[in-house]
Amino acid sequence: MRYAFRFGLIVLLVATCVLAAWQSRTLAQMRRTGVPETATAYAADVPPGLNFLLVGLGGFRGVAAEVLWFRAARLQEQGRYLELVQLARWITLLDPHAAENWAYNAWNLAYNISVMMSRPEDRLRWVLNGITLLRDDGLRYNPKSARLYRELAWLFQNKIGDTQDSAHLTYKFYLAEAMKPFVQTNGLVKVSDATRQGLAAWRMDLGRMVSMEKEFGPLDWRLAPTHALYWALQGVPLATGPDTFLAFNAVCQPLIILSFNGRFVGDFEKRMWRTAAHPRLAVAAAKYMVDALHHEPTAAQREITVRYLGAAIRMLMQEGDLFAAQQLYAQLKTVFPAGEQAPSFDEVIHGERAF
Repeated sequence: MRYAFRFGLIVLLVATCVLAAWQSRTLAQMRRTGVPETATAYAADVPPGLNFLLVGLGGFRGVAAEVLWFRAARLQEQGRYLELVQLARWITLLDPHAAENWAYNAWNLAYNISVMMSRPEDRLRWVLNGITLLRDDGLRYNPKSARLYRELAWLFQNKIGDTQDSAHLTYKFYLAEAMKPFVQTNGLVKVSDATRQGLAAWRMDLGRMVSMEKEFGPLDWRLAPTHALYWALQGVPLATGPDTFLAFNAVCQPLIILSFNGRFVGDFEKRMWRTAAHPRLAVAAAKYMVDALHHEPTAAQREITVRYLGAAIRMLMQEGDLFAAQQLYAQLKTVFPAGEQAPSFDEVIHGERAF
């Protein structure tokens, strides 16, 4: 009787595992609707034991993920960062279509761990680890995730393009040097087969880059905000619901930055980093932001657009481009909140009215 009871428990356990595995695969298939067949959970470059977890444990993969999360926290506390990179990828592979896992792990590598390094070149390596995790793996498994495009754009814009990190110049010069074989002396992309092949390592498409230059004007691909713009634009058509505003905002931010700091005027050889206003981008940026407002007519998007137009008009006047400034003023009047009197052109250029 005792053996029969034990046998019954074993049969029940096996049946439960089979049912959980079937249910997990069914749900995973539903979540992968529209995802290429190559974006599967199985990975040939992970240990066989982990592939067993990926394929065979079904509903128990969540438990395995929890164990790995605890392991990751312990490795981070112990400063065993090299092991942590691979473990972060394994955790995401347990549920490769959960965008939040990729976003968190990339952020942890690029922000939390990088700042623990004392040498700028070591920090750079961890920032690149975060970017690579999102770009090469996260988007491979989730090519329709608007959030991951936005997260990747933010890493370029904030971590590399901003000045909050004391090693930001190391990041900026690395990106500029890495792009040097693919761009002209003014930063515009070179159109050639060699460029197309070389950019494959960055998961960037030459045709898309050329199209962006036609839409917005002379973009400098040595600058991080240009890369942020490249990735953010790809997330817009994929965004739905509340993500739509966030997707448009992810594009508007680098456009604003490039309008005021999109022209490199420093010296790469002497490692002098300086940027200046790029008036030719201002008009195209304004057009995109006005169009975005028509698609997403929220109060927040309107405020962003109005404030940018006011600042861009003043910048254009300082650059001596009265015609472009008047173009932007005409757009400003069309987007100013209904029921409010739009400021005069003189009030805008003299900053006499707050927006």
